[in-house]
Amino acid sequence: MIIHIALFCWKDAISNDEIEKSLEDVRSLKNKVGGLIDVKCGENFSKWNEGFTHAVVVLAKDRTSLDAYRKHPFHEDVARRIDKMEEKSIGIDFED
Repeated sequence: MIIHIALFCWKDAISNDEIEKSLEDVRSLKNKVGGLIDVKCGENFSKWNEGFTHAVVVLAKDRTSLDAYRKHPFHEDVARRIDKMEEKSIGIDFED
């Protein structure tokens, strides 16, 4: 299984509605891409957040499935939107 984690720190002007809409779109990819086991998104409540307020966790069957997720046209659209919204982000991928 492949675990993909993305952490986001948003630009000041970005509203909660914009964030939630984007994360909901990411969640919807679970049903659009074969090989995804689960997609979780949420607000980070840790006091050690370093400004990263939201996270996405994708569980994929294998690297091919994760690549299909990344290359899916709907994901590419959401990723472009998120890129414009974020101040910075961190991506982490590992195999379990």
